[in-house]
Amino acid sequence: MNDISPLDPTIPGAVWRYKWLVIFIILIGTAIGIAWATFTSPVFTAKAELVVEDPAAISVFNSSGSARSERYTADQVQILDSPAVETGAEAIILADFPDFAGDVSDMSTIEGDSDSSLITIRVASSDREEAQAVANALVAAYQAIKEETAAAKAQAALDELDASLILVAAQVAEIQSQVAVARSSSAERVALDRQFTEAVDRIVRLQDDLAATSSPVQAAEIRLELQDLLLQVQTYQEIQTAEATNPTLSPLIQELADTIQRVSTLEARRDEIAVDSKLVTRGIALISPARPPEGDGREEIRAGIVGAVVASLLAFAIAYSVAIRRRSFTNRAEPEIIIEAPIIADIPRFGDEGISSALPVQDMPQTRTAESFRFAAAAIDIQSSASGNRSFVVVSGNARDGKTTVIANAAMAAAREGNRVLVIDADFGSQNLSELLVGNIPPATGITEIVETGADLRRAIVTVPVADGASLSLLARGHRPVIAANFFRSAATRVFFEGIRDEFDLVFVDTPPLLHVAYTSIISRYADGALLVVNHGGAVSELEEVVDRLEFIGTKPIGYVYNRSPLRADQTEIEGSLKDILGAGITQPPANGEPKKGRFRRKKERQKS
Repeated sequence: MNDISPLDPTIPGAVWRYKWLVIFIILIGTAIGIAWATFTSPVFTAKAELVVEDPAAISVFNSSGSARSERYTADQVQILDSPAVETGAEAIILADFPDFAGDVSDMSTIEGDSDSSLITIRVASSDREEAQAVANALVAAYQAIKEETAAAKAQAALDELDASLILVAAQVAEIQSQVAVARSSSAERVALDRQFTEAVDRIVRLQDDLAATSSPVQAAEIRLELQDLLLQVQTYQEIQTAEATNPTLSPLIQELADTIQRVSTLEARRDEIAVDSKLVTRGIALISPARPPEGDGREEIRAGIVGAVVASLLAFAIAYSVAIRRRSFTNRAEPEIIIEAPIIADIPRFGDEGISSALPVQDMPQTRTAESFRFAAAAIDIQSSASGNRSFVVVSGNARDGKTTVIANAAMAAAREGNRVLVIDADFGSQNLSELLVGNIPPATGITEIVETGADLRRAIVTVPVADGASLSLLARGHRPVIAANFFRSAATRVFFEGIRDEFDLVFVDTPPLLHVAYTSIISRYADGALLVVNHGGAVSELEEVVDRLEFIGTKPIGYVYNRSPLRADQTEIEGSLKDILGAGITQPPANGEPKKGRFRRKKERQKS
């Protein structure tokens, strides 16, 4: 049979169903947590906190604002949890606590905040001062390793840049010598360079003299000479510009300029690394050192809460596991999913109306429960008229589903409607139906005598009066010693059941529990249909097995009676409608002549008073 997912229990439903078990487990878990904290050695927890920042994001020379690495905080957590930091911390601790013999790795817990750059260091120890010292030692060791690593990386980068600068400087010198050789290839060029140098030196001296003289004549002579010298310098520059187009000299000059630019770039990078290396300590934006732990180190409340939470999860799992294994019905519509047949009637629990009789249809006919049985009888009668089926086997999974009570009351209700009703007590082991209808003295003749000796059906049937002249017929077991399975398997029994349906309007057959007694399956084959009795709170798996068994033997369910369900609110609102259900007439007013006050009026008068 396919799994029926709508009947699978929910976790809240399972917890509510087994609430006392859940509460018990939670209380036990809480008690265990408190006891554990009370009787174990105290544990002190010291906490230090760091707020870290990526040094690459705070570089002085990084004007573009380098994006901070998303994994930087996680990387720092790994560094703090590394053996190198633990070893450094142990060395720092031993300086203050020579007798320290703990394992820093086991004592500490490093956690990073996924939403910020906060790193929390927690250290647990049985000694208050030791916990604080270990937490602060981890911070100090982390700082030292961070600085040493950064300094080593910076020095390696500087060494590599220095080597590059030496190599590039040599290239500059070589290119300059090549340029000098190219320019000194003619005597005129050498003389021109010498004249340019002399002119520049003379200009410098004349400018000094012009600044020092106070004679207008001498100043005029100096300015005249300066104009001649500047003209020579301008001529030299024009010659140099012309030389730039020289196919031999021009590439050397360009290469010299590029090499000099590379030298400038390398020197700028060297200065940047040197400055950035000084900022390594800013990789830690804030340090909150560990303080001495407070309290007595036991934390009974926290241990109790943890125990309660763990026990709650365990209790929920146990409740759901039990519920999934013991799926039960909590609603009258749920069995229809399995049976694939409609509900015939919803029978309330007798105790909800204070019913003490097993036959409320006869003894308390104005109750809602009796009306539910009449509803069942009417539904069966309608189904019988539409389909032509007259004989119905009433089955259930076990002996505690109230099947016999349902048969007796439904049969009485059907008989009061004028139907010729026969009930056959085919539960040879108990005969509870016969006892319920006619008392402790079993009838002398029954179905066994009819089948095996040919006894007259009219003599074997017991007439059970119902009310208003109506009655139903009961056919009990009889007194002949028979083996039930062999008796019901015989051809004579089959012929009897095939013929009995023509004698009555409705035939109900009471049987032993279908899942417990084998010959119930044989009896079920002789009926036109099966009426299932499903108990409120009954097991889902049990009904699934009953339906599978009926499908196997070929008996189709006509519907089901949902028995012993809680009395619903809508069922309590039909009190007035039940007053004349049996033809008793309209209720007379009280003897004092005052009309009976309704519920609303009584409530209103109480409010006024």
